Amino acid sequence: MLNLKEYFQKKYPKDTEDEVMVRVLDHMKTQFFNTFPSKMAKEDSMSTSSQGSMGSNMFDGLAGESQPEQEPVLEDFWDAMIQSMAKGKTQQ
Repeated sequence: MLNLKEYFQKKYPKDTEDEVMVRVLDHMKTQFFNTFPSKMAKEDSMSTSSQGSMGSNMFDGLAGESQPEQEPVLEDFWDAMIQSMAKGKTQQ
């Protein structure tokens, strides 16, 4: 991990420590999902037209409304972790 940090610090010398941290986490996320493809990537047998129609029918509801049950997506966990790490560093 230290090697990744040093690599990104050299590649982007003007970035702050927090920006380098986010770049390292994004790189780790990409490597993780290249090594262990998510369930959605494995089940990509749906046609693009059916995915488009399904996606267009999904919407964000109001607080308190029932939501369709969906399994959490691993990419969302990574993104949330990266965001919380970045916010935590800036609030100190």
